Amino acid sequence: MSVQEIVLPDVLPDNDSFLASNRLLGAIGMILSPMLFLASFFFAPQFEQPSPYPFLAGLGGVLYLLGAMASATGMRSLRVTGKGKGARVLYFVQMTGLLLAMCFDVLENSAPQLRETTVFFITDMAYPFSHILMIIVGIAVIRAKVWRGWHRIPAFLVGFALPSFIGLSVAFGRENANFIFPLMVTTGFFLLGLAVFTTKTNQE
Repeated sequence: MSVQEIVLPDVLPDNDSFLASNRLLGAIGMILSPMLFLASFFFAPQFEQPSPYPFLAGLGGVLYLLGAMASATGMRSLRVTGKGKGARVLYFVQMTGLLLAMCFDVLENSAPQLRETTVFFITDMAYPFSHILMIIVGIAVIRAKVWRGWHRIPAFLVGFALPSFIGLSVAFGRENANFIFPLMVTTGFFLLGLAVFTTKTNQE
């Protein structure tokens, strides 16, 4: 894999610190990307039922989303979705969605009695929203023209994970499609972290 060289003028005066911080964010994104898949082993067999291992299920989901936030922050720092107001708004919406989704993981596994509340519904909807939003993030990456080649793919893997799951569920049954969502988001977020980790500036 080739290392992208990009122009990021006046982002940080200390380029070594800038590069190190983004490599750290990318590494966190890669390390935490499989946590949702691992947490799925502790989920309840049926959605209506509480998890027999609520702490492990919730912890895995929270760590997974922290990895997603690390990669998103690295992307924002590198300006790979653009430098203007639109990119800032997109990052704010993305982080808000991920934080609300994180609240869902906590509520679902520590306060199942809140399932019928508005707060639970909002945080529940934030989970699919924050993932489908990655399609918009992917489009922003293409428009910004900072990343090229394989670096443009990971956001779409995450963004199309839920539509792919729904499509395969309709075609082959949900029990035969359960693998596709964790497979796509794990792969997508791992590669997104790798893209952040391997991106460097030409100021070096």
